[in-house]
Amino acid sequence: MPVVTGASWPAGRRALGTFVKLPTPEVVEVLALAGLDFLIIDNEHAVMNPQAVSTMIGIARGYGIAPFVRVPSHEPRDVQAFLDAGAAGLVLPHVDDAAQAQRAVASCRFPPLGTRGVSNSGRAGGWGSTSLPDYLRNGNENVILIAQLESRTAMENAAAIAGTQGIDAVMVGPADLAVSSGLPLGDPALTTLTEATENACARAGHTLGTTAPDGSGAAQRFARGYHFVVVATEIALLTRATREMITAAHNA
Repeated sequence: MPVVTGASWPAGRRALGTFVKLPTPEVVEVLALAGLDFLIIDNEHAVMNPQAVSTMIGIARGYGIAPFVRVPSHEPRDVQAFLDAGAAGLVLPHVDDAAQAQRAVASCRFPPLGTRGVSNSGRAGGWGSTSLPDYLRNGNENVILIAQLESRTAMENAAAIAGTQGIDAVMVGPADLAVSSGLPLGDPALTTLTEATENACARAGHTLGTTAPDGSGAAQRFARGYHFVVVATEIALLTRATREMITAAHNA
């Protein structure tokens, strides 16, 4: 199986993934074999130790599925280890404007784009076998940075955030957007705001992603122009399949 880098994340076509909440390497194997394009290891809302995340990244790369990590913050201490572990990219939560996006880029990119520390001794540097110039080039050109839009301010600044040098995509977070706006999911005001963001990104040619509860929801979002969709979580997918099986068994 091919080794995954950010550059091999499906470009120019619809990409489908899910969040991984359980620190279990075998889950990554199962998701890869099921045929997903990418997964997002959730280090913001799930409890995971760095060793588990590193192992999961390594397994994902070996199976040809792009491993992203959602980090808890944009600070160097919260991004460095995952980048060194060979993540295909990072999902950066709560980016509200271009200034925040620039600070996040500074933590994640090598000079002159940022201030990321240099060491090719980890997986990202081929355990020391990758030349320093290639290691630096890969970190600045092939590692994908996705800024999450989770507030009204972020949605209004979506085009500016997406246009920040070093940011490769933006991703709408519907749940946080609803909570931060004090509105229920599906409220017409949120729909209007979301459509404005979709249109702004489409006009500027920016890569746009979001979440969906299931496959049908993902299809609807693809039809609206989204480039990638994160469907539920591995926990939700397992729970749903189990409940459907129980219902089918008892109703047979």
